[in-house]
Amino acid sequence: MSTQRKICWLALLLMLAGYEMPQVHAQDKTKKPADRQTDFKSIFNGKDLTGWEGDPAYWTVEDGAITGTTDGKLKANSFIVWRGGTVKNFELRVKVKITQGGNSGLQYRSVPFPNAGPYVLTGYQCDIVTTNDEYDGMLYDERGRRILAQAGTRVVIDPSNEKWIVGTVGEIKHFPAGEWHEYQVIVRGNHHIHRIDGHTTVEVFDHDPKGRRLEGLLGVQVHVGPAMKVQFKDWRLKDLPDAPLIPPEKTPIPPNAPKVPVQGAPQRRP
Repeated sequence: MSTQRKICWLALLLMLAGYEMPQVHAQDKTKKPADRQTDFKSIFNGKDLTGWEGDPAYWTVEDGAITGTTDGKLKANSFIVWRGGTVKNFELRVKVKITQGGNSGLQYRSVPFPNAGPYVLTGYQCDIVTTNDEYDGMLYDERGRRILAQAGTRVVIDPSNEKWIVGTVGEIKHFPAGEWHEYQVIVRGNHHIHRIDGHTTVEVFDHDPKGRRLEGLLGVQVHVGPAMKVQFKDWRLKDLPDAPLIPPEKTPIPPNAPKVPVQGAPQRRP
């Protein structure tokens, strides 16, 4: 009996015996090493603020978490900055807990704003907001273009910095204060995605060459306003491969697309 016929008979006997033959998959050559779960690195040791820089009047470590606390007398938003390098194309995951009425954010691809104080950043921010579900997880440009995309929206920022809502990314959800939630930021080139507890809050394509930044610092914020407490733990950061910028023609704007609501005039950058 030929080898080929032997293999056919063996397959038939295994099938009759109720045995499911394992499937052989071709190796996925498009999978990059940075796609592996093991390529996440911790950027906080859970014990002290080694590798981080901020005003000790507001930032401490409590219960294994970076903790920001204000008494309601803060004059300007204050940040603690990760000094382990800059971020470009990356995925960030961190668990966050904030008190009711609190306002904070994950700052990324940012630069210092020295005119406002020694611990102030300007740049992209994934907002952490307890008082407005449309702001929680939105994309904000701190001390720059302000609101870029509110929660629940897919937005295209055109080359002239006009912001257009071109679709939705799902319903707007409420994430209760006083509980731990995982915030996730994924950025490749000029494509931004924010998620909370696995739920996508925004997707943005930024074609504005003057307003966007493609690399910068990572930090977190305590906000002016009522007294608050915000905590960040289980920090995981993964570098992603370089990605080409998505051109405007790849993200067409429908004729009836509304604009993102304007929140005051853009602020001047340093």
